[in-house]
Amino acid sequence: MKKINILLITIFSLMLSMNIVAQEKSISGTVTADGTPLPGVSVVVQGTTRGAETDFDGKYSIQVSVGEVLNFSFIGMKTVSITVGASDIIDVVLEEDAASLDEVIVTALGIKKERKALTYSAQDVKGDELTRVKDANPINSISGKVAGIAVNRSASGSGGSVKVTIRGNSSTRNNQPLYVIDGLPILNTTSSQPNSVFGDIAGGNRDGGDAVSLINPDDIESMTVLKGASASALYGSQGANGVILITTKKGKEGKATVIISSNTTFEKVTNLPDFQTEYTAPAGGEQSWGTAGNSANHVDDFFEGGFTQISSISLSAGTEKMQTYFSYANTAAEGVTPTNTLTKHNFNFRETAKFFNNKLGIDASINLTNQKIINKPTNGLYFNPLTGLYLFPRGNDFQDFETNFEVFDPVRNLMSQNWLTDRDIQQNPFWILNRNKGEDTNQRILTSIAFDYKVNDWFSLRSRLSYDKLFNTFEKKIHATTQGTLSHTNGRYILVKSDNTQLYADLIGIINKQLNDDLEFTANIGTSVTNYRIDDRLTLDSGVGSGLGLANWFTLANFNGIVDSGQTLGEKREVQSVFGSIQLGYKGMLYADITGRNDWSSTLVNTDNLSFFYPSFGLTGIISEMAEMPESISFAKIRASYAEVGNDIPTYVTSPVNSFTLGQQFNPGATIGPRPGESLEPEKQKSFEIGTEWRFFQNRLGIEFTYYNTDTENQFIVIPAPPTNPFGFTNFAFNAASIENKGIEISLNTKPIVGDDFNWNSSLNFASNDNVVSGLPSDLGGRLVLTDPGVNNYRFALEEGQPFGLIQGKKLIRDAQGRIQLDAAGNLQVGDFETVGNSNSDFTLGWLNSINYKNFSLNIHIDGRFGGEVMSITESMLDEAGVSQRTADARNAGGVSINAVDASGNAVTTFDAQTYYQTIGGRAGATGEYIYDATNISLRELSLGYKFDIKENSFLKAATISLVGRNLFFIQKDAPFDPNISLSTGEGLQGVDVFGQPSTRSIGFNFNLTF
Repeated sequence: MKKINILLITIFSLMLSMNIVAQEKSISGTVTADGTPLPGVSVVVQGTTRGAETDFDGKYSIQVSVGEVLNFSFIGMKTVSITVGASDIIDVVLEEDAASLDEVIVTALGIKKERKALTYSAQDVKGDELTRVKDANPINSISGKVAGIAVNRSASGSGGSVKVTIRGNSSTRNNQPLYVIDGLPILNTTSSQPNSVFGDIAGGNRDGGDAVSLINPDDIESMTVLKGASASALYGSQGANGVILITTKKGKEGKATVIISSNTTFEKVTNLPDFQTEYTAPAGGEQSWGTAGNSANHVDDFFEGGFTQISSISLSAGTEKMQTYFSYANTAAEGVTPTNTLTKHNFNFRETAKFFNNKLGIDASINLTNQKIINKPTNGLYFNPLTGLYLFPRGNDFQDFETNFEVFDPVRNLMSQNWLTDRDIQQNPFWILNRNKGEDTNQRILTSIAFDYKVNDWFSLRSRLSYDKLFNTFEKKIHATTQGTLSHTNGRYILVKSDNTQLYADLIGIINKQLNDDLEFTANIGTSVTNYRIDDRLTLDSGVGSGLGLANWFTLANFNGIVDSGQTLGEKREVQSVFGSIQLGYKGMLYADITGRNDWSSTLVNTDNLSFFYPSFGLTGIISEMAEMPESISFAKIRASYAEVGNDIPTYVTSPVNSFTLGQQFNPGATIGPRPGESLEPEKQKSFEIGTEWRFFQNRLGIEFTYYNTDTENQFIVIPAPPTNPFGFTNFAFNAASIENKGIEISLNTKPIVGDDFNWNSSLNFASNDNVVSGLPSDLGGRLVLTDPGVNNYRFALEEGQPFGLIQGKKLIRDAQGRIQLDAAGNLQVGDFETVGNSNSDFTLGWLNSINYKNFSLNIHIDGRFGGEVMSITESMLDEAGVSQRTADARNAGGVSINAVDASGNAVTTFDAQTYYQTIGGRAGATGEYIYDATNISLRELSLGYKFDIKENSFLKAATISLVGRNLFFIQKDAPFDPNISLSTGEGLQGVDVFGQPSTRSIGFNFNLTF
């Protein structure tokens, strides 16, 4: 019995000991670096998924058991591991990791890799860099912050699309990158904008914004730019132009955290044209070539002070098993153009959870967006209030036309437009804004769910699904007495609706295994399907000829006819894919990557091959791990990679379909079809890049260099078809030509000052790209005109051996010595089309500085573009009308100073101002005389912030306030407008200004509160 009692006591003691060991307790502490609290540090129980994160003051709290190990990790810092003992408080000091060897970066398909193991260039921007000086479209905030990416802001104001190009233009079709949110490709339906200087005669540019403009900036954790084919090869044809990965915020374990953020900026117009007020128009005249006389400067008074306010609130909370993130954001903006407003609402809900002993992870989210824009600024000549504003004949009372933009017509018993000219491109600006009003509505539903199942220690499965739905509506009500070229006498009604859907699903097997002490093996094998369709595209337009039956009654029942109205059903594209990647790592010093992907695209039906395959190969060597380096060198790496990617063709080119217009069937004659006897192929891009990365002086200085060369073959080309072709096609499509891009990228990061109270971080991004077009068919004469210039002396064309992005126009005829040649009558002579400029810059620079002193922070971003040219149709038309200061100066000087010779060879040094400018000015004039250097350097962003000291245990955990500014001023600029504003998201009109909205300077404040 005694032995039994001893045994029972022993067993009980062992069980009690085990219970004590297993009993959890709360551990808390503070994580610091260089004496400063470090927020965002990951605190994870080793061998588990349980974890926490330090708050704004570097504090954390976590439930653990005695004997468990806590890992403290942060980007750029050495990971610290501490075994939990008797103490309930564990304070940790992190040290900089000169090589940042533990830093993990999200790559293609959401696959995480160590940054040191990458065989290609990938650069990221953290969320605070995107929200420090907020923009309604967060893509605008990465300009100059990533080497090799060109971001041109939209001329359509807040909510407009952004023209983004990575490593130069490589395709005749589309050069926009793929956007991916949390590993899932999203629908991007950037509205194609016209290549004509007129704009869209049906009511403006109809720029409904792009996918990213509908995102709440405060939901973004970070952005990563995958620049080359090697980085984006796993996305196949979707990623042929590069990829921008967006990682969004999610819930975190711990107490509920509420963050309130508000950014308010006030906008003012800058860079207006230089107008004259010294000469008036003749009585009843439309142009200001009359006698001298004072005229009021009415342009400055037209523009208003705009504002943009982006306010958001987010909630993050969770347990070890489940985490929740919810946010709501409201964007309200009033543009500098009267009546222009924007409202946007974003709702985002994300839930993450672990099941079955943390083997199964689920990540589900839903994002809802509703955006409405009234009178989005219009580019081009039609329906643009700026044409009437700028060209208004001097000497007349503009204010009277503002106050009385409409007058009562007793004959028609309606209000009619009050204006002094009947030109199609020039109406009363206030009539356009109030009686030609346009409304854009964008509604988006983006839902996704991801499953991760850990089969064992080295193998896991991942599956993701997303549903992306975008509704676009454009409505324009054009009242009676609008100019006759644009509207029927009773008015015109335009309603355009589109319903776009994208479904995406994938299944990926992930292997991550240590084969032996020296060799690591990682593999990803998967399949995906992307289905894109336009379920319904409806266009209702009463037109100009038929118009409305009754004046100003805007409804389908009032249409006189069915011209220009139709409905398209069932446009569909599906891409099915299989892919795989393998990475081998040897002793943490040598890494080899191999990837392969095969796509089957529905658009390739009726071609010789329905699929296309593209591989990639990469090798990285960590030199600092292979050999002993001097103490001054902290890290050294060299890498090289080669990849091929494809790009399929537009829908229905190989299988033309009939279209219907309100019951009237049209044959395929209005479609594009393959050239007889030829089979279409996808574009194919071959890309090579080599790079190196070095860090010195304990990570105080770092430099990354990349050289790349890409050649995109089988360009998709469309030419007019002979009217006699047996298929009835209007255009033929075929493959020809290639576009080569080569360039270098340099990123320099420094920490000039590191101290307890004062720190200064500085980074510089440099990029240079050259491209050239080759292989144009001989039957095209070495030239492919992509836009019909019509009466506009601007042309977009590809020229053999020349860059993609040429600006072509007409110039005055000159002799070999550059002298203007006059004809026998002494008149100026305008030549034929020629290349007058190149919209591509020679190189770009972005310089970012972050300075912190105690509770104060100062951030300065200088952005520069060097080289390239731009064209201004605006300036040419101002000269023609005699309203520019240039024309007044010439009149004051007794004529224009020129270097010319007459037909007899006699020198001519002065020319009549009116004759000269009415010859070269105007959209049909010598547009090539209006070419300007695109070089510009601007203070892109500035913020001065203060972090308040918050008492411990206060309900308020953190508070900051900042004075912010965007596009504050140009340090250098030669062009008469902002060269960084894009008139079109298409490939034409790059570097061309046609009465685009002037740029604005934004100044305001930003505050953040954390509870």
